[in-house]
Amino acid sequence: MDKIEKYLAYNGKVSLICANTTELIEEIRKIHDLTPTTTAAMGRFATICGIMGLTSIKENDDSITVQLKGDGPVGSIVGIVKRENNISKIKTYMQNPLVELPLKSNGKIDVGGAVGHAGYLNIIKQSAITDSEYNGLVPLVSGEIAEDFTEYFATSEQKPTVLALGVLVNKDGTQSAGGYMINLMPDATENEITKIEEALKSAPSISELLSENKTLEEIAKIVTGDENIELLEDNLEIKFDCDCSKEKFEKGLISIGKDDLTKIIEEDGRAEIVCQFCNKKYNFNKEELEDLLKKI
Repeated sequence: MDKIEKYLAYNGKVSLICANTTELIEEIRKIHDLTPTTTAAMGRFATICGIMGLTSIKENDDSITVQLKGDGPVGSIVGIVKRENNISKIKTYMQNPLVELPLKSNGKIDVGGAVGHAGYLNIIKQSAITDSEYNGLVPLVSGEIAEDFTEYFATSEQKPTVLALGVLVNKDGTQSAGGYMINLMPDATENEITKIEEALKSAPSISELLSENKTLEEIAKIVTGDENIELLEDNLEIKFDCDCSKEKFEKGLISIGKDDLTKIIEEDGRAEIVCQFCNKKYNFNKEELEDLLKKI
């Protein structure tokens, strides 16, 4: 079962969120028929997007749109995140989900090769209350995703961050997936920083820790080096949630204009639209299309 927990370490000088997203990533893998390579890439991406829903979104109905575009074969990866109380709701898609690359020389999945090493990460925060928008754009550092988001937090939010994301896949699908994010409070000293650095040097990867069935509390202690961490929240969730509907796609068909809609009616007599986020299909017969044409 997926689990997300927030902690404080070193007497409140360090904050930490740990996430086990194995079931979420397996659900996304099935929806998009992902390969092992794209499961690893999407798993890292969806995990950090979900975490941001619980750390960066403060109000219900606010949203974050995340666009990662590298020069690798997978193309664009997009995630849209909304928050509902303690639930981070995410929907995602990848431009080319069927990409599969050979393993790297160290036996690891080549996420950086799939995403690409040049490109950008664009994060758009939308406030439902003020109708304002914040846009943070940074160049990709490596395409390995965790490093790219770390750069975003450092440059766009001026928030020094330790971020780890990982996915293990096997012949049956997603074996383990998750991540953690460590942030220093303003009163953190070099002493706490050194202790965390030392802990991270010897810590296994997050996907290994999860595959060994370590609890999030155990992981939090391992990666911070603090045996006396304080649990803040343990009722958090990250869920895949697509809010598509036939009504929304009706508006989309109306928006293409009278000429294009008439052409569809005359040439095909029907329309099938597939949601890029959840792959659900919506069919419109000729009569329905003609009704939409009258609304233009």
